[in-house]
Formats: sequence, structure tokens, C-alpha cells
Amino acid sequence: MSDERLDRISLPKDAGPHGDSNIEWWYFFSFLNGDRGGRYAVMASFFRVGEFEIGKGHYIIHTLIDLDRKKRFNFSSFDSKVKLAMLAIYLPFYLLLHPTDKRIWRLYKKLLKGEIPAQHTMLEAARINQHPLELIYGSHKLRFKGEEAVGFDALLKEKNSEIELEFTPIKPVALIGGDGKPDDLYYYSTTRNSVNGIIKTDGKTENVSGTGWFDHQWGRDYSLVKGSGWDWFGILLSDGRELLLNQMSSGKPMANVIEEDGSIRFTRNLTFQKVKYWKSLKTNARYPVEWEIRIPDFGIELNVEAEFPNQEMPIIGPIQAIWEGTCKVTGREKHSDGKSRPLSGRGFMELVGYAN
Repeated sequence: MSDERLDRISLPKDAGPHGDSNIEWWYFFSFLNGDRGGRYAVMASFFRVGEFEIGKGHYIIHTLIDLDRKKRFNFSSFDSKVKLAMLAIYLPFYLLLHPTDKRIWRLYKKLLKGEIPAQHTMLEAARINQHPLELIYGSHKLRFKGEEAVGFDALLKEKNSEIELEFTPIKPVALIGGDGKPDDLYYYSTTRNSVNGIIKTDGKTENVSGTGWFDHQWGRDYSLVKGSGWDWFGILLSDGRELLLNQMSSGKPMANVIEEDGSIRFTRNLTFQKVKYWKSLKTNARYPVEWEIRIPDFGIELNVEAEFPNQEMPIIGPIQAIWEGTCKVTGREKHSDGKSRPLSGRGFMELVGYAN
């Protein structure tokens, strides 16, 4: 790749799967306006998991959010290899660490009996093709385009809905952390994309367009198996910049500011303060749905609040569920001359580890 910053990551090679990783995912979200007046958000994550180079399992979660009605439609599907890995490795490992967790014992016994937990379905088949890179998870697809395989077409197809989106990057690839490896996982993003496509629901079709975000991460990590988690924020500022903020339950936090020209400012010096909670009736998890975030090195102070509180998603495995949904952002940025200006934006907030 021509960008000399990408010394750890080489595209298009690293756009595809990595056999030596035990966890890998391709993730996107988008905010969309329809030609019939609808306002939507779409999120999807294609996972590839497994301890060995052969026999990887495949898992997808995705959601369609109707922003006007504050209603969402969640989907979670995994293949037989994920089920096998859960039974043979991941659930036994978790239960060694948490032997009194009755919910995971129930899940383990249910999978042993061949039953599929409610809110999940089985993928008929899954595979990843190369040249061009294409992820095919049942009826869902990601097909990457271009010399560097950063733009892509997405298809999310369920019984009563179908979403087709085309992502075209507006900015260069961003190496998160400045070098593409801020922690145990390799991590690059295209944080601002133009998005066009269609949404079909209940036999009705709406042309949509808007803005989206894409992440790709891979490596060896056991946070999800251990039941630990993180708080992640992908924010599209109205001034053309993006913020990627994260704090792990174990490890240092990070803030990435992706400038309009694609350059990155990075710091570990930031604080997260939980302001307001929402309790799920399904899992009894208490999720912090409003935050005050301060980044002193960049003079940034933010208020991040869920657009609406009930945005929990089911997840197969020890963490059981996450909060993954839309948020609105306000704040201020103080400059070196002492003057400050307001900030505003929107994005996605991901809260992991609160339901276990």
C-alpha cells in the first residue's frame, strides 16, 4: 500500500482473514435517509473465531434501527463450527473461571442437546472467498472492491427484510493507535464513507443514502471468553472529523482523532464518567447510556447519550448480550489560544461485559 504509515498492516493482503488469529471481525455502521422520508441506522459485524488455522467458525450479528419510531430489529446467527467451539473450548474455559454462573451452565446444556437459544439462528453455510475478497455468511455478504479492498458492498438478508448497501471511503485508511496495533488486536478503519443502497421491509422498498463507518480487527484475545468487556465509541463529528474512543475493562483507554485529511492524533490520557443507566428487562444488565468523556491533551469535553435506551443485542456465548446502538454527541473543544468551539455529532456506542 502506498501510505508509508501502514507498516504493520498491508492492504489488500490484510483485508482478508488471518489464520493465526483466534478472533477477527469486520464491522460497519451507517446512518441513512430514505427517499420516502425514513431515517435509519444499520450495524453489522461478521466474526471469524477459532483457535486453529483450520475449522474456523463464523458468526454474524446485525441490526436495523428505525430512528423515527425508536425501534430496532436484531439478528444473530452462527454456524456449526461456532457451536462446536463453544462446547469444546470456550464455555468450559469460562465455567472453569466462573463455576457458579447458572446462566452459562443452562446455555451449555442447551447446546449439548442440540437446541438453539432463543433470539439466535443457525447459519446454513459460511465461507470466505479471495480475489475478490468476499465474506458469505448464509444469506449475508460483504464483497470488497478496489485495489486495496477497502470499499465494499454489503447484503443483509432475512426472511422479512433485505438491506443492500455500497460503502465508498471518503478518507484514507486509519491505523488505530497510530500504528494499527493499539493493544492485542490489529486494527484499521475507514471512519467516513458515503453509503448508498436500498432497504426492503415487509415488501416495501426505500432507496437510502448517508454516511458510514468500517472497522477490521484481528489477533489473539480472550476477553469475550473470560466475560470481560469494553466501552467503545465511534463518533462522526459534524465538522468532518471522527473520534474513536475505547476503554477496556483491563487495559489502558485510548482516544483517536481522525482529522479531515485522514491524519490521526492519538492519546491514552482520557477519562470516562458514567452519568445515567438503563436496566434491561431481558438480562437485568445495567448499561451506562450517558457518559461524560474528557480528553485533556486535545482540549475536548464530550457528552455522549443514547438516542434511546433500549438498544440491547443478544450475543451467543459467555457475554450473553451487549448494548450496541446509536448515540448523540455534544461538547466543546478548547484551542491553544484559549478559545473554544462547540462540538456535535452522532455515532455508535458499544458496551460489552455488563450482562454476564
